[in-house]
Amino acid sequence: MVPPVEEHVTTEKAMTEKDLSGKGLSEKVVFIVGDHLAGSSPSPHLMSLSQLLSGLRDGQVREPWPTLVPGQGIEQYERGIVRGELRRLGLPESILLDIPMPELLGHSEVHKHNPENVLVAGLHRVDENLFRASFRISDRQEMVLDHAPSAHVAGMVITELVRQMSLAVGERYLLRPTGVSRRFILNSLQTSFSKFLLPLPALIEYRAENLVRKGPDWLRFQGHCDVVQAGVTAASGSMDMVVMDERRAARIEKRQFLEVMPLLTDLHRFPVPLPHPLPHSAPAPHPVPVPVPVPHPAHSPEGVHALDSA
Repeated sequence: MVPPVEEHVTTEKAMTEKDLSGKGLSEKVVFIVGDHLAGSSPSPHLMSLSQLLSGLRDGQVREPWPTLVPGQGIEQYERGIVRGELRRLGLPESILLDIPMPELLGHSEVHKHNPENVLVAGLHRVDENLFRASFRISDRQEMVLDHAPSAHVAGMVITELVRQMSLAVGERYLLRPTGVSRRFILNSLQTSFSKFLLPLPALIEYRAENLVRKGPDWLRFQGHCDVVQAGVTAASGSMDMVVMDERRAARIEKRQFLEVMPLLTDLHRFPVPLPHPLPHSAPAPHPVPVPVPVPHPAHSPEGVHALDSA
């Protein structure tokens, strides 16, 4: 039975850009983003939290008041910092828009222990196979902290977003509650990019495809995910996954471990010496045979159905 479609009221409002001819921050709409997400912004519309606080203290904010719009990385804590500084300087706190933030998904749906690493919020069902959510990223997200700064969201973050969205749809909408621990196994993942994704509000659209069930604890599904910003698709991804009983997955994992470890052990026990450099006129040596690792069952000639034989 298909769960009922959830009612969803969007909280995102269309923003109309104001005149940018004024100096400083006056007469502007300015998006504020986390320091690690701002990079070297080429636009006066976007600045980092640190840049905003510096501008406030330097007296750059004056009437007519600018409109400060929280972007990615400006969570409740960062908003509190801005409001506190506005209050301390005697400036109206209302210039910082109070845009509601959709709730982040939990560990059981995206399989992340640290909430700062969760990228999906406000997941809801549109129709039987179409799902939507909001992209939300912390300035302390693991891949943001360990990546060269740029003015757009890194591609590896978007790849992780596709993974989390696929997991969340599977956990919340596609699996049937059985009380059995299950494992998601990734078979394939493709990501494509058509434009830079700015660190500003964006929507995620996910369509589940090709669902195959074999019993209550075995499911294979594919899905297509679009990341949409300002009505334009910035990136897309597709993922093919199998979900199975954790005990079955553990048996497959153990079998592969026992098959591969002897091969790797032999390589270290009997190392193949590297050939000495040969003169240009000498014939090339025959290639040294190397043991071939046992393939993942999902990539075997039988395809993913091999995972069902354990």
